[in-house]
Amino acid sequence: MIEIDLPTDQISTENLFKDKRSATAALTNLYINLRETSIYSGNSQGIGSELGLYTDELEPISIPPTYDSALLYNNNIDPTRLVLATFWNTSYAHIYAINSFINGVTISNGISEEEKKELLAEGYVIRAMYYQALTQLFGEIPYTTSTDYKYNTTIKKIVPIEVLNNLEKDLLITLETLTYNDRSSNKYYLNKAVAELILAKNYLLQKKYDKAEIYARRVIDNPLYSLETDLSLVFKNTAKSTLWQLSNNNPTSATYEASNYIMLVDDWLYKLSSSLLTSFESNDLRKLSWIKEYSNNGTTSFNYKYKNNINNTDECSVLFRVEEAYFILSEALIYQNREKEAIAYLNKIRQRAGLANLPNSLSNEETLLAMLEESKKEFFLEHARRFFDLKRNNKLSLLKSSKPNWQDKHALLPYPEKELLINPNLNPQNEY
Repeated sequence: MIEIDLPTDQISTENLFKDKRSATAALTNLYINLRETSIYSGNSQGIGSELGLYTDELEPISIPPTYDSALLYNNNIDPTRLVLATFWNTSYAHIYAINSFINGVTISNGISEEEKKELLAEGYVIRAMYYQALTQLFGEIPYTTSTDYKYNTTIKKIVPIEVLNNLEKDLLITLETLTYNDRSSNKYYLNKAVAELILAKNYLLQKKYDKAEIYARRVIDNPLYSLETDLSLVFKNTAKSTLWQLSNNNPTSATYEASNYIMLVDDWLYKLSSSLLTSFESNDLRKLSWIKEYSNNGTTSFNYKYKNNINNTDECSVLFRVEEAYFILSEALIYQNREKEAIAYLNKIRQRAGLANLPNSLSNEETLLAMLEESKKEFFLEHARRFFDLKRNNKLSLLKSSKPNWQDKHALLPYPEKELLINPNLNPQNEY
């Protein structure tokens, strides 16, 4: 018998998860994946800017018309485009890494049961983030917890509600283990409040509005977080409104958002759309603090939520902030026909922006539209929240006023063509 050594570029599961320290290092890599190459990255390949073009938040400046981003802007995308493969492949590659982490921790003999629960909880939440986004982007998707490559290329897709039910179960398990403690002292790692927020969004998608209300209230009522009254501080790394932010790849590097959006030359990739700019009231403090004009050949407005493109020491990429819980709660209340209560929470956001209160006389439908309008101005270019908000509330048709090419079929992205060849069970293809 001949024993063959492990390749020098691989680590066996037994060695990788031999103790908590090594498993924690593997978990840290999952966070690095989120920051560097995931759909949640703040760079130009993330869903923030790509779906900002797809909806009504961005307009291209110097993007060649044949590039994927330009096609997204014109709502003219097909299954052969790289952007779809990037969304799909990076997400499933990261899910594979998470599944490997979860399985490795589970079978480890060198980690205590209590330590396993702590490690697994974070893995479950990160996996839920990917799956929850994928099913909103593509509809029916394959759901797997396996690391068997051959099996994963043959599994059938399942309907979104089944995916959401699986994620709900995982998230409820994490709430039994996670605490509200900040294990890094700078909110670089998720905690129980993050899991509660993601679960609340899960319940919105399932239309379980009473449960969405419960978990959104838990986040809002948590004394560890509160609205930042100074809007210039919302995206600083000490913001009291931040639930979870990602560390930078070195202590003084700019966030990917700052590098992506702050205009430095005339021929930048994109600018804020005219429809977004005109939606702000003139005295809206968010417009004054989060939007800046670049003046050279004319005046162009760009996203200025993150302000440091050099020598950055006080900004990190924010994934979740407490303001989102206010909108989740408002939406949950609207669908329970408690629009006056919803208006009260929307007014807290408006007051912080220096705006007059919405009247209590708004109808249910008017309150819903007001909520979506307020969310557009609060979360523009933050991880495709505009697209997800409109889709979840069946209001993507609102884009037709500023996007002449928009059609109802654009609610779902087509599956990457290559993936259909690898796994025929993805058929039928989404309309495109």
